[in-house]
Amino acid sequence: MAPEERRGQDEPKDSGAVGASAPEPEPNAAARTTDSEAASKARQSVRTGPRAGFQRGAFDGAAISPRMRALFGGLFGLGSVASIFALLIQVFPIAPDARTAVSNAPQTAASAAELAPSGRPRPPKRVRELLAEPWRVEELRGTHVVVRDEMKRRSFLVALAELRVPKSESYRILKAMDGVFKLDQPKRRHKLIVALERATKKVVAFEYEVSSTEIYQGRTSDAGLLEVKRLDLAVKHEEFAAAAYLGKDLSQSLENAGFEPGLAAVINEAFIGQTSVEAFEEGGVLKALVTETTALGRFVSYERIRALEYRPPDPSKPPVRAYWFEGATVKGYTDERGRRPSNAGWRTPCPGSPVTSHFNPKRMHPVLKKVMPHNGTDFGAPTGTPVFAAFRGKVSFIGDQGPSGNLVLLEHGGAIQTGYAHLSRFAPGVKNGDQIGTRELIGYVGSTGRSTGPHLHFSARRDGKFFDPLELRLDALQLLPTEERVAFLAQKQALDRVLEAIPLPEPPEPTPVPAMRTTLRAAGGDAGDSALAGSVASAQPNEARGGEAADRELGGDEPRAEGGDASGDGDASAKTGPKGAETGAELLGEDLSGAIE
Repeated sequence: MAPEERRGQDEPKDSGAVGASAPEPEPNAAARTTDSEAASKARQSVRTGPRAGFQRGAFDGAAISPRMRALFGGLFGLGSVASIFALLIQVFPIAPDARTAVSNAPQTAASAAELAPSGRPRPPKRVRELLAEPWRVEELRGTHVVVRDEMKRRSFLVALAELRVPKSESYRILKAMDGVFKLDQPKRRHKLIVALERATKKVVAFEYEVSSTEIYQGRTSDAGLLEVKRLDLAVKHEEFAAAAYLGKDLSQSLENAGFEPGLAAVINEAFIGQTSVEAFEEGGVLKALVTETTALGRFVSYERIRALEYRPPDPSKPPVRAYWFEGATVKGYTDERGRRPSNAGWRTPCPGSPVTSHFNPKRMHPVLKKVMPHNGTDFGAPTGTPVFAAFRGKVSFIGDQGPSGNLVLLEHGGAIQTGYAHLSRFAPGVKNGDQIGTRELIGYVGSTGRSTGPHLHFSARRDGKFFDPLELRLDALQLLPTEERVAFLAQKQALDRVLEAIPLPEPPEPTPVPAMRTTLRAAGGDAGDSALAGSVASAQPNEARGGEAADRELGGDEPRAEGGDASGDGDASAKTGPKGAETGAELLGEDLSGAIE
């Protein structure tokens, strides 16, 4: 059959035509008619919906080949993806500075590590020249029996016996230390390490570590005797001065200025009776002249702060300064007026922590609606914050005391007893009957017992009756003796010149406005403003109720960010709302009033 005839049989018949009378079309015209009809049917199938478009025979013919269909499908997919990206860019626009930062961003991990969280280059770290360490007893651990422990207020011989050092070898060590270091009153944190032969249990070497800068080492000589010497650790005391802009993260701000960890605790000690790091405001400036202790070139600790200044961000507020003064009869930190904490005075047991609930023997319980006394003062602080003895005394009780949780009681002169409740744990080695010094570590803040959040409940009794602990005038200041004031003024003037000469670092860049907020205002217009106003308005009733709604949501179990209402026994005077958000152990009323009697 000829091609023309075969194509004519495959073509669809016109329902309105009469086969015999219809004129036979030319071959080219028939092809054009067939293509036109196929395209028409294809368009019709697309218009009639998805099902019609994919019916068998809808795209049959030479008009659209499978390759063309795949091509059109790919183009349609790319167009869809481009449309989605265009929509996202309209909703979440990229700020111009962000586009620049992305285009110019370094591609290496090392470059990214050199940038601070704000995007600015990190200040260069201080370079220290490290020295080689001397030989240490710990290096014998692979070939000898090496034992070590802290002294924990034990006698030297008792500590050696508990380390299973033979008694004869213990006396060898004791004799070797005679005339080198007195071991009659070892401190709790002193460390002892001994290396013994595995077979004979004979001591071949030992170390007695008083601190990171004072270590005594004994080694067996050729004559078989233990010879002791103090290790040369190249201890140095160096001064360093710098200034820091204070951000949200105080530790990071101090590190950016070149200071080492641990400075915040020394700042609190220097500012006793004036302020503390917890009261520092973002945007403030801190200047410090410090004395660092290093060993073998490595930082050990801050020996002291020689001069310190905190300048609040509000220029109307006066700066706060502190100085280290060492005179003929007194030494310690003083303020600008020559006042210093009394050596015989009481100290805050949780330095720098705010009072979240006051002593109130006639408080009306907010829930039970009856008088239930709050026999102490609460200091809000995170779990693990150190707790110190407010004054020297003797431990009369240490342990679990029911509602008070982990409790320490100290007996002082004048028939005064102080209590430290809800501790998470006790300081190592502290036991009943120990003599404790002023500001000596006794435990750590916690939430043990009947307490809804971490805090320290500090109580005081005189002749068995509770009284307000703040009557002890914690951290009270007294003027320097008259004969010391001339020398203090001379030192102060010299240190003031040093503080004024410390250059300020570059101020931090302002925080950029989030793109989402700009988008809401630009694209959402009044609707975005209305939503924002609605969210603010919905938050105001909670604030007016003193956070009661928030406390109900938390169930009273979550501490507030600054150790506030939920981290103490709570009273209305320490709350921001008119009614207050009474939480903590005050809901129990009898927390300490009956627990420690």
